[in-house]
Amino acid sequence: MEGERIAEMLGVQPWLEEMALKARLRICTSPRILHLATHGFFLPDQEWDPIENRRKRGTLSGGAGSGACGITKPVLENPLLRSGLALAGANTWCHGGSPPHEAEDGILTAEDVSGLDLLETELVVLSACETGLGEVHTGEGVFGLRRAFVLAGARALVMSLWKVPDLETRELMEDFYRRILDERRPPAEALLEAQLALKKKYPDPLCWGAFIYQGDPGIDS
Repeated sequence: MEGERIAEMLGVQPWLEEMALKARLRICTSPRILHLATHGFFLPDQEWDPIENRRKRGTLSGGAGSGACGITKPVLENPLLRSGLALAGANTWCHGGSPPHEAEDGILTAEDVSGLDLLETELVVLSACETGLGEVHTGEGVFGLRRAFVLAGARALVMSLWKVPDLETRELMEDFYRRILDERRPPAEALLEAQLALKKKYPDPLCWGAFIYQGDPGIDS
C-alpha cells in the first residue's frame, strides 16, 4: 500500500483508512512533508441554461445587467468548492449516511485546504487523480487545489493533471522519495528523474507523465 510504504520511508506513522479524518487534518500544523494518497476530483462549472434558470426562479428580472430574455446570469459557483480530495467518511456521506463526527462530510475541498496551516510545509504531494486541475482565471492562474495549497502556505506541490493508475503511481512515488532521501536530490529533479526511469518500464505517458512540480525548486532535500 502506497501510504504505508511512503510513511515507512519518511519514518512517520501514516493515517490510514478510517484514521484519515478531515477534522484531524484541519488541526495538523505545518508538517515538513504532507503526502496525500487518496481520490481527487475536479468538477467543471455547469453551463448556464437561461430556460432552466427561469423555471427554477419562477420570475424574470429586467434591470440593468440582465441577460437574454431579461434573466440575470447567476454568480458562478466558487471553483474552490469544485475540486478536492476524498477522506474517511466520504463514501458514507455521498450515499446519504452519517459519517463519524471527526470525519465531517469526508470531502476536503480546495476551500477547506486554503484554511489549513501549512506555512512551514516544504512539500505537499497529492498522489491522486486530477489534483492539478482547476478553473483558469485570466491574470490570476488556476483556481483549484493547487491555488488552495499555495494560499495555505505550502512552498511546493506535486500534483497530477489526469487520472493516474495505482500500481505505476506507487512505483513512481517510491522512487521519487528514494531519490530525495537517499540521493539527496531536490524534489523537482527527483520527480523528473523518477518519471524518466519509470518511462523505460512503462513507455505510455499515461503511466508516468501526469505529475507536475510547482513551487520553489531549491527547497532542502
